[in-house]
Amino acid sequence: MVSIYIALYLFLAGTGAGAFLIGAIVDMVLRFRPRAAGGWFARVSAVTDAGLILGPVLVAVSALFLFLDLGVPDRVFHLFLASTSSLLSMGAWAILVFCVMATLALVLGSLADGEGDGYEYELAPGKVVLRVCEFACSLVAMGMALFVVVYSGIFLAMYPSLPFLHTGWVPVLFVASALACGLAALIVTAFFRLASPGMQLATNALLPLDMVFVIVEALVLAGFLASCFASDGPAGTSAQSLMSGSIAPLFWAGVVMMGLVAPFSVDAVCRRLPAPVAVVLGSACALVGGLCLRMALLMATERFNLVFMSALGFWS
Repeated sequence: MVSIYIALYLFLAGTGAGAFLIGAIVDMVLRFRPRAAGGWFARVSAVTDAGLILGPVLVAVSALFLFLDLGVPDRVFHLFLASTSSLLSMGAWAILVFCVMATLALVLGSLADGEGDGYEYELAPGKVVLRVCEFACSLVAMGMALFVVVYSGIFLAMYPSLPFLHTGWVPVLFVASALACGLAALIVTAFFRLASPGMQLATNALLPLDMVFVIVEALVLAGFLASCFASDGPAGTSAQSLMSGSIAPLFWAGVVMMGLVAPFSVDAVCRRLPAPVAVVLGSACALVGGLCLRMALLMATERFNLVFMSALGFWS
């Protein structure tokens, strides 16, 4: 049985890790591809750099909701101290390592910047060591962020007793949603920093990418639902309740309209007619839609009880 805490955990962990990955990838490209310094990556870095801070913060908050769902402190300690190879324990360790490595990378980067400005300081031994350590921490953090993005979908999809989620579409959907929500979180953050140089230009440059993420998420969601209806079993029943049953208002209003239609429409219009308020509202809708997606999937899922040979609600 699951609760609202799990939905919040899945949403914040995916959003934070997605935001960090976007920021880290842009940062890596600018480091190792000097020609990119005058192109798209340089323009969007004013917005994406926030992901290096926002990412670990959101993921750390998500861990609090996971611990709240576990309820008993002993269960929390069991995730880290017990000799278990369960995916949930691996996810908890990935969150911990990610937050530590991402924070270390920020600290080391700040220390390296403080070693001095200008070319004459670039080859200073102290700065070289700091940059190497920062790079190593960033790589580990990126790997852990990728694991956090992927593992939650795999965790839900690995149980045959959850027919609705027991499909390869679920991990792909969670990855697509994490990237879309991560970019939306970065755009929302940028709205509160519009006074900074280049922020408006960077936000506008990200709108086409945001549209791509929304389209990919919509296509994966459509493929997932189509595969459920084609199965003609418990998965089809769950999909039916999602689209036309008691969960339909949450799905159509929250997931489809707010999570997909609204941000895509805003991006399409604001690419030609810049409107910061409209852009931030569209991104806020994308975030609400991301949370609604996870809630709707969990609410529609039925757990098949082999003892009583009956289907039980997965959401408590």
